[in-house]
Amino acid sequence: MDKTNKINNRKETILFFIISLLFFVTITAFDPFISSYAKDLGFDSVIIGSIIGISGIVALLTRLPIGVFSDMLHKRRLFIQMGLLITIVMWTLAFFIPNATTLYLGKISDGLTGSTWVIYNVMFASYFGVKEAAKAVAILGVASPVGSILGTTIGAVVANNYGYRYSFLVAVAAAILALVLTFFTKDLSIKGVKVKYDKKILVEQITDKKIWIISVLATIALMVTIGTRDTFTPLVATDLGANPLMIGMLANTHLIIYGLAAGLCGALFYKKIGLMNTAILGAVLQGIIIILIPYAENLTMLFLLQAFQGFGYGLIFTVVTSWAVENIPEIKQSTRMGLFQSLYSAGMFLGPVLIGILIEVFSRSTGYLIMGALSIVSTILIKTSIKRSKKEASNEEFPLEEMLINRK
Repeated sequence: MDKTNKINNRKETILFFIISLLFFVTITAFDPFISSYAKDLGFDSVIIGSIIGISGIVALLTRLPIGVFSDMLHKRRLFIQMGLLITIVMWTLAFFIPNATTLYLGKISDGLTGSTWVIYNVMFASYFGVKEAAKAVAILGVASPVGSILGTTIGAVVANNYGYRYSFLVAVAAAILALVLTFFTKDLSIKGVKVKYDKKILVEQITDKKIWIISVLATIALMVTIGTRDTFTPLVATDLGANPLMIGMLANTHLIIYGLAAGLCGALFYKKIGLMNTAILGAVLQGIIIILIPYAENLTMLFLLQAFQGFGYGLIFTVVTSWAVENIPEIKQSTRMGLFQSLYSAGMFLGPVLIGILIEVFSRSTGYLIMGALSIVSTILIKTSIKRSKKEASNEEFPLEEMLINRK
C-alpha cells in the first residue's frame, strides 16, 4: 500500500469510527429509560419485558440474512444506511405518538439497526487489510463502550431535563448525523471484488458445532444481563429514589466496568488462569451479583452491585466472543459473525420476557434468583463442552489480546 492510500485509508478509518460511535449513541440513548417510561404509561412487567425483548427477536431473525446478503450483493454501506433510516423514522414516531405500539415499533427498529453491526466490523476491517483484521475488529470494539456511554449520558441529561421520551430524539439526531456521514465513506471491502458468494459458506457455518456451543454460552450471558441491567434494574433504582440522570449513570457504571474487565482479559486473566477459567469466573460472579441486586438497600449498594455484575459480564462475554471470531477468512466473516450474533440475540428476547413473567407471577427477587442461577449453571456447559488444554489456550492468539498489545 503506497503512502497516498495509507493517508486516505486513515481518513476513512477515523470517519468510520465516528460513524460507529454515533451508531451506538443511536441504539443506547433511550435504553436505560424504556422500562421506566413504559411503567409510567401503565404497562405491567410482562409487557415491559416484551417491549425490551422484541429487538432480540428481530436481531435473531435478521442478523444472519443481513450478513449473508451483504456478502452476496457487495453493498454493505447501503445496509448500514437503511438501518439508520429505519431508526430515524420509528423513534420519531414513538416520540410524537407514545403508546405500546410505537414503543414496540421503536424497539423493532432498534433490532434491525443493531443487526447491521456485523457489517460495520467487516467494512472497518477492510481499511486495515486481511493481515490486520483482528486488530481492526478490536479497535472498533472500543466504539461499543465509548459510544454507549456517550449515548446513555446524553440521553440521561436530556431525559432528566425534559422527560424520558426526549431521549428518543437523541437517538434520532445521532442516526441522522451518522447517515449523512456514510455518504462520505468508501466500501473498500468490496472494491474490485467480483467473487460470487458461495452458498456452501452458509452451510459450513451452520453445521459448525463449535459456533452453536459458543452461541448458547453467549445467549445465557446476554439474557441475564439484558433482563436485569437493561430492563428491571432501572426499576429497582427508581424504587430507591433514582432520577433519570442516576439511572443513566447506573447503566454507564456497568459499561465502564465491563470495558475494564474486557481489557484485563488479555492483559491479566488469560495469562494467569486461562480462557476457560476466566469464563467460569465471569459467569459465577455475574450470577451471584444478580441474585443480590433486589436486596440492595440504597443506591450506593446498587451501584456497587451493578459494577461487579459488569465485571463478571465483561469476563464471560469477552471469552465467548474471542472463541467465535478465530481465523475466519474475509469472505466468510459477515456470515460467521451474522450467525453468531443472530443466535445470541435470542438472549435479548428471552431475558426480559422470562424475568418479566417471573416477576409478574412470583416476585422481583424470584426473577433475579432464577436469572442468576442460569448464569452459574452455564459453567457446566463451559466445563463439559469447551475442550481446550491449557497449552492450547496459552499459545492461541485472540483479537482482544492483540488489541491491547497494539494500544500500548
